Amino acid sequence: MTSTPIQATDEILVPFPAAEVWPVLVDFAGYQHWWPKSLAIRVIADGAGLVGTQLEIRPVGGRPFQCQVEAVEWPSRIRMRYFGGFIDGFGEWRLEPLGQQTRVIYQLDVQAHGWLVVLLGKVLNLARLHSRSMQTVLENLRLVLGH
Repeated sequence: MTSTPIQATDEILVPFPAAEVWPVLVDFAGYQHWWPKSLAIRVIADGAGLVGTQLEIRPVGGRPFQCQVEAVEWPSRIRMRYFGGFIDGFGEWRLEPLGQQTRVIYQLDVQAHGWLVVLLGKVLNLARLHSRSMQTVLENLRLVLGH
C-alpha cells in the first residue's frame, strides 16, 4: 500500500507551571472545549490510569481516525498510537518545566496511507498543514490555562 510520512514538532511556551498544564492535557473529555471545531475530538473508551484511553478525531473535510494512550509519565509525557483507517504511527505530548513556565511540545510521527494522501503530499506540505492545526490547539491551550 502506498503511504507518505508526516512528521511534525510543534511547541509553545506558556506562563504556567507544568502542574497546572498537566491536568488540562490529561482531561481528554475536555478537549472538545478548547480544540478547534474543525478537529472534532471525543473519548470513545476510558483507560485505567489513562493508558488505554481511546480518542476519535474527525477533521472537517477529512477522514476520521483514532488514537490510544500507550504510555504516561506523570507529569511530563503522554504517548499515543494512531491507528484505524488511513493513519498509523505515534504522537506525544511533552512538558518541559522552565521555572514558573512550561514548554508544551507535541510531536507527530505517522504514516498516512492511500493514494489520495500520497497525491496530496506531492502538492501540499502535510506536516505544515498539521502544524497549522496544532498551533491553533496550542494557542487555545494557552487561553484555557489563563482562565
